[in-house]
Amino acid sequence: MSSVCGLPVGKLFTILLLVTLSLWGKLSAYIARHCENFDEEQLTDMGNTVPCWHGPDLWPYAECNVTNLEKDLTEVKPGVKTLCILQNDLIIHHGAFSRFPSLKHLHISGFHIKRVESGAFTGLPNLTSLFLQFHDATWRDVSLDPGVFEGLEHLEGLDISGLKLPGVSNEIFKPLLGLANLHLQRIGSTDLGEVFCLFPTGMSKLHNLTLDESQITAIKNQVKELKVDSERFACKNRFMVRNFPNLESFEYYTHIDKVSLRYDGISTLRHLKRLKLTNLNFAKQTNPEMIFQNLSKLQILVLSNCRFTFLTKSMFQNLTALRVLRLYSASPLLLLEGVFDTLPSLTIVVFDKVDFRCDCKNSWLLTWAERSIQTQVIYLQRQECVWHYRKLNFLSTMERLCQTDVEYLCYLGTALTISLLMATALGYNFGRWPFLVLFFRGRGWLERRIGQRRRRKRRGGLLYEDVEEEEEEEVQFDAFVSFSSQDEAWVLGELAPRLEEQGEPRLRLCLHNRDFEVGKGIVDNIAESIYKSRRTVCVLSRCYLRSDWCSLELRMATHRLLAEHKHRLILIFFDRISPFELSAFHRLAKLVRMRTYLDWPQDEAERVQFWERLRRNIAEGEVDAAGGS
Repeated sequence: MSSVCGLPVGKLFTILLLVTLSLWGKLSAYIARHCENFDEEQLTDMGNTVPCWHGPDLWPYAECNVTNLEKDLTEVKPGVKTLCILQNDLIIHHGAFSRFPSLKHLHISGFHIKRVESGAFTGLPNLTSLFLQFHDATWRDVSLDPGVFEGLEHLEGLDISGLKLPGVSNEIFKPLLGLANLHLQRIGSTDLGEVFCLFPTGMSKLHNLTLDESQITAIKNQVKELKVDSERFACKNRFMVRNFPNLESFEYYTHIDKVSLRYDGISTLRHLKRLKLTNLNFAKQTNPEMIFQNLSKLQILVLSNCRFTFLTKSMFQNLTALRVLRLYSASPLLLLEGVFDTLPSLTIVVFDKVDFRCDCKNSWLLTWAERSIQTQVIYLQRQECVWHYRKLNFLSTMERLCQTDVEYLCYLGTALTISLLMATALGYNFGRWPFLVLFFRGRGWLERRIGQRRRRKRRGGLLYEDVEEEEEEEVQFDAFVSFSSQDEAWVLGELAPRLEEQGEPRLRLCLHNRDFEVGKGIVDNIAESIYKSRRTVCVLSRCYLRSDWCSLELRMATHRLLAEHKHRLILIFFDRISPFELSAFHRLAKLVRMRTYLDWPQDEAERVQFWERLRRNIAEGEVDAAGGS
């Protein structure tokens, strides 16, 4: 047998064959012609430089540049969750990705694609996000079969760019009932209705719709909140709001109402809480009373220049939850009487700008605004009404044209009655005690004058000295003692025994709990007791200052002092009251500044002198200069 380098030829051939197969296997394992597969660790080592989008929980990841979709995708591992494809093939066939049941995100950039067949994405039960980019700068004609999205009931996000939307089948989005986010970019459409005509009625989970780089104004629909700014929001002359039955907030602004539409579709939004309509023409509606029917959850309603000729209560009869109503009208508006009676929850009515008619049929609004306790009417005073092609102030014009004499007299009588009641209340609060004092002073003066005339007639020619003695007999007490019930124990236990039973001269004191006449009013007793006493002794304490009756006694004694110009008032401070506390009682503070007063001594040794001074002052009538101050 021949040999090479000492090895048999057969054995050498076997070794070479094994080496060749080994090298070919290694090359085929590391050289990928169309696709690359990555796992999480590889992407982390690469610094996340892979150009296609991938999520942190969407591993493994594959990226392909294909010319033959069916053949080239054989390089992708079956368990891939994210697949990004640069598509150079012309057609995406039925079930092209069915080999990847775990796929969650599919990104296709196909600048040469001409057709996507029905069922192209079948076999992808876990797919949640799909991105289709048909052109990078503008739109192009791509044929999408009606069932292109079959099997994608669980798809949540769809992004389509560069597709000429007009001409696409109305059934294309029908399977996408779970779609929550839809992004349409460069779709070649100027009519918003063409977009909404593609949406099936059951697409109730759609939260975000974005239209970019098109001639259509973007629509933001968040938490069922829909805001539309468009001249036309209709599909085949049908108001497209019916496609959003779960809306809670809807705003629609149109520049010019070019098309005559029926807006009664608004009544299908049973979950609506906030509604703002701007520049709609409700004057063309055959039955405007049906527009707000069934909106029992609506809380805020804004009608801005919607060209209503009149508003009636039948229009608002189902708006039981409405709290805020805002109105703006550039054309004359008539509010029929009782229009707000069917709105039990209404708290605010805002008239931004309403050109009313100068018609007495609108005068009821003034009466309602004045009498309504629950509802606040804002900016009514700024409104105008149209009168013979002139605009006049609404309030003043209605009052001048529509207010009758009877109404004016009722208003005047009500105002005078309220003013009288307020004056009476203020007078009672601030002047009841001075009034009582003046009343009893006047009555006492009158009684004394009548008594003096009677005595003159009776005594005839008595001497002047006898007259003085007879007048002196009218005085029954040496002193009236004014004190608080809280200090009664000291007055009865200390003051009265000391002055009436001990020392000379013995004094006669008038004490209210002992000497007031039974059955007579307390005010009469106070007045008569003061005027039947030579002196008034006030035992001042903090309780005394808080007593209304003590205050009345002090006022009467003060008035007698000022009227007769005699020192008939003696003040005893039983408590130590600071000047700051005394400042709140102006009359008493003034007396303390002008007159000498006595302090109840805390030292037992000083009390003998206190009783002597007090007895002397009562008996002699003059408070000596040695008193405390």
